[in-house]
Amino acid sequence: MNSAQIDALGIETTQATPVDNVAGHAYPARVRVPPANETVLAAPVDGLVERVAVAEGEAVTQGQALVTLASPGLVEQQRDYLDALASHRVAAQALERDRALSAEGIIAERRLDETRGAYNRSRSRIDALEQSLALAGMSESAIARLRESRSVDARLSLTAPVDGTVMEMMATAGERLDAASPLVRLSTLDTLWLEVSLPVERLGNVAVGSRVDVVDPALTAEVILIGSRIDPEDQTILIRAKTDDHGGRLRPGQFLRVRIEAEAVAGLVQVPSSAVVRQADGFFVFVATDDGFDALRVERLGQTDDRVTVRALEGELTSSSRVASEGVAAIKGAWQGMGGNE
Repeated sequence: MNSAQIDALGIETTQATPVDNVAGHAYPARVRVPPANETVLAAPVDGLVERVAVAEGEAVTQGQALVTLASPGLVEQQRDYLDALASHRVAAQALERDRALSAEGIIAERRLDETRGAYNRSRSRIDALEQSLALAGMSESAIARLRESRSVDARLSLTAPVDGTVMEMMATAGERLDAASPLVRLSTLDTLWLEVSLPVERLGNVAVGSRVDVVDPALTAEVILIGSRIDPEDQTILIRAKTDDHGGRLRPGQFLRVRIEAEAVAGLVQVPSSAVVRQADGFFVFVATDDGFDALRVERLGQTDDRVTVRALEGELTSSSRVASEGVAAIKGAWQGMGGNE
């Protein structure tokens, strides 16, 4: 074809764009919180929920009060602790007295050993009760106040163990709960997972470390796991990617579209979808030359919107190659007329 024929047929060309990865089909992905980033705060003792200080979706900091419980069981534990403190004081006084008597030779060594044993048992009981109070949700400062004031308090303020976001409130004010009942679910949202059900036929192009492009919002993630089980219902496999740089644009439970890039491959270019034609059992593009166009056989490897990633099977496609993108049907007709069914 000469330039006059090209203009008359409305043929336009587009420059091929080199790429190093296959831009594939967009697949649905679900956003999840990694299990290690989730914390469930449970009621350490039986009690009545007196106050809920936070709401779902609220960001909280470590140590911030979340829920206040009133617990008769906590009162009993505090009383046992105060009784143990009183008994320990008596044991400490007895040990001090018997040490003095033993030094003067007034009592036998055996009696001092018995007194020392009673003191040690008393100390161990206090340690155990302090651990029980800590497991019941009392902080070290609260236990210290109890030790100093000797004042029992039935109220227990439960605080956030970590910085995070309240994902679910599982208790309401006025509700009576048993020990171990869940109260609040917190999540740290700086790292999120994207889970994709990938067709098995695409598995060969994916590896741990492959880049994942989120279509909207525009951000990237990295494949961290390729599942070991094929879903028999739809012949897909789980691909899990991680993103640490989403800027709050992702939310747990959100569905979005992603593209998983294959490993780097040499000789790849992107051309408009309209530039690729099918002939017999192959795909071709028409590359502009000084005296018209050459039909070049290509392999289709992926598609992104209106762009197709291809690799030349004959000849070469480079950044300097220009391919027909408009009026392609006219070129194909002329080509078939001149070259038969090739």
